[in-house]
Amino acid sequence: MGQAVRFFRAKVRLWPLVVVPILLVAAAAAAAISGAFNPTLVSGLFGGVSTNTSEVIKYQLPQQEVALTSLRIEGLERADAEGNLFGLALDAGDRTKYIEFGFNAKLGVDGSKVDIVADGEHVYTVTVPEFIFIGHSDEHFEDPIEENGILSWLTPQISETEMVNKILSVERKEKWVASSLQLLKDQSEVFYGTIIKSVDPDAALTYEFAQ
Repeated sequence: MGQAVRFFRAKVRLWPLVVVPILLVAAAAAAAISGAFNPTLVSGLFGGVSTNTSEVIKYQLPQQEVALTSLRIEGLERADAEGNLFGLALDAGDRTKYIEFGFNAKLGVDGSKVDIVADGEHVYTVTVPEFIFIGHSDEHFEDPIEENGILSWLTPQISETEMVNKILSVERKEKWVASSLQLLKDQSEVFYGTIIKSVDPDAALTYEFAQ
């Protein structure tokens, strides 16, 4: 006579399996709406992607305008307006205006355009772009002095604004850069040479200048 076999079934509560996931989803949605949700926290619960970055920065070069030298510029600007009457020159109508001025000027290069190329072991070529007028400060303009003829009231006034604009014109700035060219080259070699040799003390450097 065969022996009867009994199957025992464990009692399992079903409501936690249904209610708990619903609560988790509701909590995540509420956190997302409030801005408190952090995806990395959830990914940490279920595993995630691990990343590892390795990099070497060889040179940290300035990427903005680099001031290499400064100048103190002082001068006397003169402007003349010739008088005339019905198209004829009228000396008594002449106007002359003077403005004494002074300011500090900064000259240098655009650091983002400086290029350094390794030509071999410890051998580098540094290419320096054209030098530029970077800016000015501590401006000082004296009150204008006028020398006018007795009939100068017939001649239009000389604009002080135009005189100042001429002092700071592109042509003047280019002239100041040109007059400081050798100093700017010397300072470029000192500035960039110091940066490179702080990384490679045995560096042999060659410089190429756009000007």
